[in-house]
Amino acid sequence: MAQAPRNPNGTRNKWLSIALVAVLAIAVIALAYVAITQTRGTVIDGTPRPVPTFTTKSTATPTATPTPTIAAPTTATLVAPGANERFLAVGSGAIWRGTAGACGGAAPSLERSTDGGTTWNDVTPRYLGIGQLLSVEAFAGSEAQIVARMGDDCELQALRTFTQGQFWAPYDEVLAASTYVDPTNPAAVVTPDAEIAAPCATAWGVRTEGDTTSIICDGTAYTLSGQSWQSAASTVMAVEPAGQAFLTAAADASCPGLVITGTVPVCADAASSTGPVAIAESGGDTLIWSADTWVSVPTP
Repeated sequence: MAQAPRNPNGTRNKWLSIALVAVLAIAVIALAYVAITQTRGTVIDGTPRPVPTFTTKSTATPTATPTPTIAAPTTATLVAPGANERFLAVGSGAIWRGTAGACGGAAPSLERSTDGGTTWNDVTPRYLGIGQLLSVEAFAGSEAQIVARMGDDCELQALRTFTQGQFWAPYDEVLAASTYVDPTNPAAVVTPDAEIAAPCATAWGVRTEGDTTSIICDGTAYTLSGQSWQSAASTVMAVEPAGQAFLTAAADASCPGLVITGTVPVCADAASSTGPVAIAESGGDTLIWSADTWVSVPTP
């Protein structure tokens, strides 16, 4: 029997089919590998994230700022001012004002005004070596006399000027007739008649007019009756005799400035309630020198 001839095209087609199946298998395996590796490359963190915060805008009506309360005077405002003590004296032709200073320390000052306190001229007798001012009084209309500690030895002297403060000279008889706090013993007040013990360890603010003498001790005003002191007003920062009565200046919660008390209290709201104060009566008005302010109010 004769053998049938071979078919070369059929054999080639068979091998092509096998190769195609192999390529497809390889492609499937490659795609699967890529998918697996990409999934493994992402690490999932199981730690919980913080909760986000938000700012909430309030629509509530704002509360009005309360009005500040004016503080009542404290003990600190009523102690003796020492070198910062102030003096004020009024004559018919001039006003005089000064600060005490301290012998061997802060320098004292003395000024004079002839226009009601609008302008001031420095008349401090530095050329004589003034070290501390203890009192100031007006006399003869446009002149003044002072009690002061003078020179390197801080000698106690009374001086007068007859040249509107340009020149000064000591007068022993004026010193003998003066009233002042002894600078070496502030618990004593020297008067023309005697040295009288004060009702506190450090008296200050001594003022005299006629037969009336007043002082301040620990914020309380006292008047001299014979040889003893009578308390008259409390929380006082300045005192000024006025005839048989006297005026006082005090810080008070009811007034933004100073309360000036004579027969009735008056609020001088333009005055300053801080720092040393000096007052003086002049022609129906009370002059007030406090901090950097200079004001006047009708005498109550």
